[in-house]
Amino acid sequence: MHFTIPLFERRSSSGVECVTLGLGPSTRSRQGRHPDRVQRLLIEELRPIFEKARPTQLARFEMPRGIRLEKVRLELALSGATSADRRKVSGLCPVVLEPRWASEHERIVFAYHPARQGEAAPVREGLPFDEQLRALFQAAWAGLDDEEIERLWSRGKERLTALSFSCTPRSALADLPDRPGDDTGADPAFRWKKRRGLKVLPSLGVSLTQRAAQGGLDAGVPRSPQREQIALLLGAGRAQSVIVIGPPGCGKTTLVHQAVHDLLEADGYGAHKNLDRARDVVAVSGRRLIAGMSHLGDWEKRCVDLVEDARSRGAILAIDDLHHFGRIGRSRESERSLADFFRGPLSRREIVIVGECSPEAFRLLEQESPSFAALFTPLFLPEATPAETFRLMVREVRALEQRHAARVSPYALRTILDLGGSLMSAQALPGKAMDLLREVVRASAKASSAVEDQAAARDSAPRGPRPVGSHDVLRILSQKTGVPRLLLGGDEPLDAGALEEELGRRVIGQPEAVRAAADLVARIKAGLVDPRRPYGVYLFTGPTGTGKTELAKCMAELLYGSASRLLRFDMSEQSGPDAPARLIGDRYAPDGLLTQRVREQPFSLVLLDEIEKAHPSVHSLLLQLFEDGRLTDAAARPAHFNHAVVVMTSNLGARSRALLGFGGGVSEARALAMAEESAQEVARAVREFFAPELFNRIDRVVPFRPLTPEVAVRVAEKELDRLLGRRGLAERSVFVRRGAGVAERIAREAFVAEDGARSVKRFIEDEIGALLSDALSGGAPAAMQLLRLHTRGAGAGAGAGAGAGGGAASPPFLLHREALEEAEPAAAAWALAPLVAKPLDALTAELSPLLEFVEAVERGDDLARLSARIRHHLAEHSRTASEGPEAHEHAEAVYNLDAMRGAIQAFRERIELVRRRGGDDDEQQHLALEMRRFGYVTLEDERSRSRVRLFHRRQLPGPLRRLAKQEVLECIAEGHALRRALRKVDEPGQHAVLIELFRTGRFDERPAGGPGAPEEGLFEALARAYAEAEGEVEGWASARLGRDLAGAEPARASAIEQGRGTAGLDAALSGGAELLVLSVVGLCVLDFFELETGAHVWTSLARGPEVVRVRVLPARPGLTPAGVVRDHLDRQAAFDEAARHGRALPPNPAALLPVVRRIRFDPPRSPGRAAPIEIEDYVMGYAEASLVRSLSQALAPLWLLRMSREDVA
Repeated sequence: MHFTIPLFERRSSSGVECVTLGLGPSTRSRQGRHPDRVQRLLIEELRPIFEKARPTQLARFEMPRGIRLEKVRLELALSGATSADRRKVSGLCPVVLEPRWASEHERIVFAYHPARQGEAAPVREGLPFDEQLRALFQAAWAGLDDEEIERLWSRGKERLTALSFSCTPRSALADLPDRPGDDTGADPAFRWKKRRGLKVLPSLGVSLTQRAAQGGLDAGVPRSPQREQIALLLGAGRAQSVIVIGPPGCGKTTLVHQAVHDLLEADGYGAHKNLDRARDVVAVSGRRLIAGMSHLGDWEKRCVDLVEDARSRGAILAIDDLHHFGRIGRSRESERSLADFFRGPLSRREIVIVGECSPEAFRLLEQESPSFAALFTPLFLPEATPAETFRLMVREVRALEQRHAARVSPYALRTILDLGGSLMSAQALPGKAMDLLREVVRASAKASSAVEDQAAARDSAPRGPRPVGSHDVLRILSQKTGVPRLLLGGDEPLDAGALEEELGRRVIGQPEAVRAAADLVARIKAGLVDPRRPYGVYLFTGPTGTGKTELAKCMAELLYGSASRLLRFDMSEQSGPDAPARLIGDRYAPDGLLTQRVREQPFSLVLLDEIEKAHPSVHSLLLQLFEDGRLTDAAARPAHFNHAVVVMTSNLGARSRALLGFGGGVSEARALAMAEESAQEVARAVREFFAPELFNRIDRVVPFRPLTPEVAVRVAEKELDRLLGRRGLAERSVFVRRGAGVAERIAREAFVAEDGARSVKRFIEDEIGALLSDALSGGAPAAMQLLRLHTRGAGAGAGAGAGAGGGAASPPFLLHREALEEAEPAAAAWALAPLVAKPLDALTAELSPLLEFVEAVERGDDLARLSARIRHHLAEHSRTASEGPEAHEHAEAVYNLDAMRGAIQAFRERIELVRRRGGDDDEQQHLALEMRRFGYVTLEDERSRSRVRLFHRRQLPGPLRRLAKQEVLECIAEGHALRRALRKVDEPGQHAVLIELFRTGRFDERPAGGPGAPEEGLFEALARAYAEAEGEVEGWASARLGRDLAGAEPARASAIEQGRGTAGLDAALSGGAELLVLSVVGLCVLDFFELETGAHVWTSLARGPEVVRVRVLPARPGLTPAGVVRDHLDRQAAFDEAARHGRALPPNPAALLPVVRRIRFDPPRSPGRAAPIEIEDYVMGYAEASLVRSLSQALAPLWLLRMSREDVA
């Protein structure tokens, strides 16, 4: 029997409260967060009550027609025990008006509060309800306190709704006396008609019908004719089991969800709202059916209960892993599977199953259990067309824009459809496009929220909807696939020359192979690769140790962003007849080595190393991979290779040549001829080994030439740099710099033509690695040290420091050690130090002495003497020749003295302004208050007066902005600096300096200046900070030292870059400069910068330490930045030449200086965010921990302290 009862529902911020109406003593109420769960619990409480109720009581359980909810404004005067207890209350009261029929012609309306239904009383329709209810509730609520009455008023959203369910109430026959033979239930033929409780279905499955009724099951956009077909199959008189077949992402699950909605509509749920009268669709998983079933027969018993539950309720089972039913359940004790069990109930049509799978999975099911698969009606769902997908995306965009306050550009939809559709080949349309669209909008909304939070913290104006464009799609695709945005987007050009140069630095001496890799990148960038095949199928041939694996690693980093995307398979391990089963799986281990890894990471480079050693059956397997770009494992799961690069390596036909070693004694022409002969021999061996059908599917055979002695030197440099950048050195903060001639000595000692680069690498590990190990384990501990690696020769020990290596064998290399020591504190005090922690009011009191100082200077003799000296130098400059050192000296003095006078006047104006803003000027405070409150400012001059609208407080004029503590500190520091400048203005060399920055050591494995270059380090940060700290940059010069400088002087001069002002400085810093000289001019800049001389150390958790040596030099006449750089290069060349030939070493131009500052800082990843920093300045005796956005921001307090310097004895 079906029941519908009225329900009072009240929603608030804390959840929902539901109360049944008109049930008398059976009234029940529930509270909770989710209304559907609350109603479900109420049904579970009411069903036993209705089933036990007598038939004569059932009539009052039915919902009365015409029941309604009214909200009435009541003003009640409640009486108490005494006249003093009388009180008045008022509020909006929810009242239920329930009509009842006293006879066939008379209807009575009862009114009551939903929470106090026992106080129901009749009211007359047509008369004001408030007057009738006032009399009713004043008497009934007289004993309630204020808190109880407050709960009775209307709160939140309230409404009347209906609660529908079905149950079997007590029969009238149950009241008759028992007689033998009257129990029809004892007859087995009638026993099945009794409604039984569900045993396992609620715990094993999820009701899709219930979710659809609650609005939690998205039906998507209907697709015809599949929607009509599945509705016909499931909604007929005798429903048939259906299996929906289609590629992943084509909409199989959405089609099933649409069928659930259609079944609800067909059952009339919209009218009766009773889920018990609708056919239930329950989602069940095969894996869950056997979960925890460890004994023989356990899962069969669970499945029997499941079939009984589904049959008794007429439920449809929705199973998404139906294709595994042929295997699930099998064990060593039994070959019985789920398919064997459910074949009987399905053939008898006791249950109905709707499943979904891919075409490959359905073929697997037909192979493993053909009779079970034949019981299903297949419904094929093809991939959606781009036009259909675009319509679905437009519909989804509307919902996403409202949910995330975003605005999606049409170009973003086109990029998702075109580029995302081609990159996600493992899925079909519309699924892959819809998933990518949701991910892009969510990621963009998350990033925009972070930016808006920062903007709100800065009190900026609110923004509109967040725009989502093609660049957001490219960013998400780059993160998902690893493919750089440069290759995905068409707006950024690809520099093929720079790409080949970068690859050439990694793979040395193989220009043809590098060119082949660059060509592949260019084809991917242009979108000219075949979408149905791998990006490229390459065969690398050549002797061992020539760079085949290294180029594969470089291609993985370049195409997919990381060397971890290289999937390496040693084909020598696949030489047996079981190799195909190991690669693609078999019945007992369906996860193949190759298919599983590619399925987990489809964007990867697959390296098949030594392919000639693989079993011939593997070659047959590769035919499908090279042609179709996919392999299917034993579980019918496809692995897609059409976004992968397949590289095979082989040593076929490679043999060593004597001429390739040192001192081969063979002419160059003969060497070229032998190299060409070797290449032809390799090509012939490759063609003879591979079958024609496999060889013709290889896109390119890339030969690797044997290494020459010149290439061996470059290989030694590269491998040595890798060794010197390892974790053990970085953790101990040990920097190692190699001297000139080290790489040549390694190549001469180690290179063997038969082994290629591996012989050089092995020698570096054995000799240099052992030398460093001894130095690290046996040397004196130090916080940070620098080791210099030199070749051993006569007089090599004359350098500073003792060699770390020793022994009777006289190893060919020596290490010289330099420890970093802390600099001594400067003999100075910092007047600003005790003021930093003081509040703003206390700081403003310090301005008065500064103003008195300026006034004393202006009234006293100091300013008069400045003017007199300026006149003197002007007269001397006019008297002497316009050119020459004496004229230059007078002009320089005039400029400096005039700058001093101008600084005093500017400081006076500034300090007066600051005092006025921080004082009690009523007019200024009134104007500032008016602008902050009303957003207008009045601007006046001699001719006009106007009012200007301000849209943000940052637009306030400077004099009317609120005074900040930082401004006062800057003003105090400037005052102390002026006092000191007055004493030093006549000192020679004070007003122009040369700042030399030299990168002594840095741990970072990425090459500087190329793609993937490291982010800004200490060298770049200090250079920019010095350029902005004090004075003006007049010019600069820089050089990269990653080359041998012992050659001719013109070669060294060509390595120097220079510029005027700051033009080109950023380009030089980003280009990998390691030596930089800045020319800075300004008032007493030498006094400001001179304490920077020394070593600056930066340590970080995310990257290795870095040491930068800084020297501050007075700018003597004729000394230029380029001259300082050239002098450094000349002295470095002389030092390297002496080390190369074993002569006595001259002073090292790269020698360390004491540490003046240590910084611990991890820069924030997102622009505008702050990160913690710790700074220790040993010269100033200053330490601070704070949150900053950049290193320049952290150095600003140091500059202020330095300006307040006071010398002490």
